Amino acid sequence: MIETICKGATARIHIDNQIPEAFEIQRGVRQGNPISPKLFITVIEQVFKEADLKYGINIDGEYVRDLRFADDVALCIEKEEEMEEHLERLNSETKKLGLKIHKGKTKYMTNYIT
Repeated sequence: MIETICKGATARIHIDNQIPEAFEIQRGVRQGNPISPKLFITVIEQVFKEADLKYGINIDGEYVRDLRFADDVALCIEKEEEMEEHLERLNSETKKLGLKIHKGKTKYMTNYIT
């Protein structure tokens, strides 16, 4: 059913008021399709399950490893080397599914107090 919904999606790119022929979208999910966010969330959930992240920050006895909203992810890590390990694991799992982490959009922040 999902393939039927996504198959045959087309697009046109308007340049200088010219309307070119439509072309079939070969990859990804169509923006604006109500099922697209749910498909993405399902895939990302699988990525995190397979990545099996080990570390997090302790908040009242519970370990928080990540926070996710739509296509944004915040990894919650105490040590830099743990962050590197998590990124390697996530990168490996996303590649298996044809996705990649956009390094230009990747940011990190710390709360180290010295």
